[in-house]
This record gives sequence, C-alpha cells and structure tokens, in this order.
Amino acid sequence: MIDGLEDLRVTLEPQIAGLFGYGVGLHAGSALMGNIGSAPFFHYGLVGDLINATARIEGLTKHYGVPLIITREVYAKLSAPPPARVLDHVIVKGKSTPLELLEVRHRSNDAHFARIAESYEAAFACYRRGDFAAATVRFCKLAAEDRPSALLAERAQALAAHPPADWSGVFRMERK
Repeated sequence: MIDGLEDLRVTLEPQIAGLFGYGVGLHAGSALMGNIGSAPFFHYGLVGDLINATARIEGLTKHYGVPLIITREVYAKLSAPPPARVLDHVIVKGKSTPLELLEVRHRSNDAHFARIAESYEAAFACYRRGDFAAATVRFCKLAAEDRPSALLAERAQALAAHPPADWSGVFRMERK
C-alpha cells in the first residue's frame, strides 16, 4: 500500500503532491463485527476497543512523521517480519493498555533505515530507563534526518526538566 501511494505521489502536480498525505496504522486483536444502529441510521462494520486503538495508532503516523506504524501484536503475526524499529511505548488517549509501536522498513525510508534504527535504539534505551539527558543528546544527533528522533528529543528534554516520579518507560498520549 505504501509503495502504491508513493507511486501515485510522483504522478501528482507539485502543488497537489504537497497536500497529499497518508498514514497507515495496523493493530491486531479481537473485534466485533455486526449491525449497529436502528432503521433511520443503520451501519454494518467493526466496533470495539481494537478499532478505537487502531484509529489512534493511524493518527500517530502524523505525530511521529512516518507513513506506517504497526504494533508488536501485528509484527508478531508476520511470517517473514521485515526490519523494524521500536518507535515508542505509549498508552493512547482513552485507553489504559500500553502499546509498543514499530516502524517497518519500506521503500521510502530504505536508504538509511538500518543506521538510523541502530542509533535510535540506543537513544530509546536511555529514554526507557529514565536517563532523559542522555536520551536528549542521542536523539538530537538524529533529529535533522529523522522526525521520530526530533519528537523524542523534544519529549526527553521536557521530561529531563520535569522528571516523572513514577516513570515506567511508557508515555501517556494526552491527545488523539
């Protein structure tokens, strides 16, 4: 899907291409499918906590500046998992269960993915254990070429200034 959207992007006029954005969020689990509503408004589709969490994950593609985010639950189900990096451990708005978010290597990030992922992993390890000063330094080194690093550098700097008393390595998202 990402490859197809990128192929489409290159065919668009420059002023249109700048407006063309997308994000794909994938999550796995149990959901309900069925009829919802009444005669005036009838809907058949998926509902449940999984669907709400997946919608939040899709929205986070804009937040992290990446086109594709999957959860560990999806990654674990792949028969031939591609290279990936852990982006974050979060609790999305309105939920209480932490999710491990991953970015999977794809064509548009392929050139430097392995190098950035390795450095990001080291920075993220500092962040997870609460060494926000070291995480800030490491993320800042990547920030110019990696939007998730810029986001985590800013967050780590804020957490260093006001360390949480009960840091568990999981960030609670306050907005959708």
